[in-house]
Amino acid sequence: MSPVVGFAAVIKGLAADHRVVAYDRAGYGGSDAAPLSVELQLQDLVAVLEAAGPGPRVVVGHSWGGLLAQLAAWDRPDLVDGLVLLDPSHEAFWTPAPELPGDEVRRAELLANANEQAQTTARAAETAPEIERLLVDACLSYVETAEQQAVQLAEVPMILEHLGELAERRTKAVWPEIPVRLLTATKGRPEFMTTRVLALLDELPGTNTVVPDSGHYLHLDRPDLVIAAVREVAG
Repeated sequence: MSPVVGFAAVIKGLAADHRVVAYDRAGYGGSDAAPLSVELQLQDLVAVLEAAGPGPRVVVGHSWGGLLAQLAAWDRPDLVDGLVLLDPSHEAFWTPAPELPGDEVRRAELLANANEQAQTTARAAETAPEIERLLVDACLSYVETAEQQAVQLAEVPMILEHLGELAERRTKAVWPEIPVRLLTATKGRPEFMTTRVLALLDELPGTNTVVPDSGHYLHLDRPDLVIAAVREVAG
């Protein structure tokens, strides 16, 4: 799961002429801890959108955040004027639910990923060396404590427990008539998985752009495409 500071390059590219509101889910970064549940995470996103005031409100979501953004659009279409979904999750990706490695293996992967993301975030922002160092420190601050690591390790199992509920919500969902842009990364993804992902995401409304030179973290590898997508949806 990507920290909001990982969007530094995107925020930098939009802030000159857009109002950008960014937040971390509960338990991440500087956000207060809270019990992990899909409903509470959705309520937090809705609260952010309500606090943001009048639109147009373009919701940008990456991975699990992309699925939360869809839930918000279905539940509160009055608060969402457009969606930009970056390699968004889909409950069918995880059906049937996979068996996860042990916590120690996942913790090691989490820390390695955090270090890699920190360096990539700093490079993508294309800023002064002292700012790059601050960005690295900010990224690494997300995994400083055992409590922060525990939240991130617990989030995927929490999602897996709700796959049936998420699938049911999708079957009942009514998509608002809003612009939707998807960016789907294929770099490093096995061909069989790419085929499945594209088939599922092509069922969503809007335009899906395949990005073969980006890995899962599109906002790090291709912030220019993310910025362009937001500008297009914002109109």
